Amino acid sequence: MKPEVTRLIAVLAMFAALALLPACDKVPSEEEKQAVMQARIEAEAQKQYDNYQQLKAGGRADLALNIADHVITNFPQTPAAAALRAEVEPLRAQISAEREERRLKGLWVYHDGHDAEAGGRVRTAYIFATEPLAPAQAGKEAPRARLVLRRHPQWGDDVYLLSDHGPFTCGSPCRLSVRFDDAAARTVEGEIPETGEHAIFVKDFAHFVQHLPETSKVRIDAVLQNGGARTLEFEVGGYSATTIGTR
Repeated sequence: MKPEVTRLIAVLAMFAALALLPACDKVPSEEEKQAVMQARIEAEAQKQYDNYQQLKAGGRADLALNIADHVITNFPQTPAAAALRAEVEPLRAQISAEREERRLKGLWVYHDGHDAEAGGRVRTAYIFATEPLAPAQAGKEAPRARLVLRRHPQWGDDVYLLSDHGPFTCGSPCRLSVRFDDAAARTVEGEIPETGEHAIFVKDFAHFVQHLPETSKVRIDAVLQNGGARTLEFEVGGYSATTIGTR
């Protein structure tokens, strides 16, 4: 039995014994009343601490953190609160990191399936740029740029940008600057498709599939006919190589 519970039982037993004494005997002192109250507080805090431990062990760190904050705020002078103060900030950091991981993973959209028209398996992964290409119009979402990786049985393996804000433009020869995190910028060949899509190919597929799983941000310098030179930034830290592969 926990010390706090044992102490509470002892104090309550003392009061039960006092209740049997003649009425003229001494009533409980203020100190004794405070002792009973403190024992009750510590027992409740310990109960909450046990719930905290169970939730954390069960993978419910978010709910465990709520209990920890409650105990520290409402029972600050208890041993349970003292124990939680040593744990709560690392737990808060863990929860924040897990939320960020989920957010980054949720930025990616994957497709992997058989396409009869393509004659086989088509795999894609794409992510939107962090900033829109232009302000939103009434009743519409702001136009965005997408970074797309695609493996196609007829067209091969490609990386390309798609624009919701008009076509890209490029010089001759067409070159793009690509940066992975803090690494030096890479100058790679680009190509604007002749079929009219608002896209530009980034001729760097092998480098992308090899290094994306270990990269947080990709920045690509490109030029839009309707928006001029832009640095398109993509938060790729949640990328999974399962669909596209690494080679």
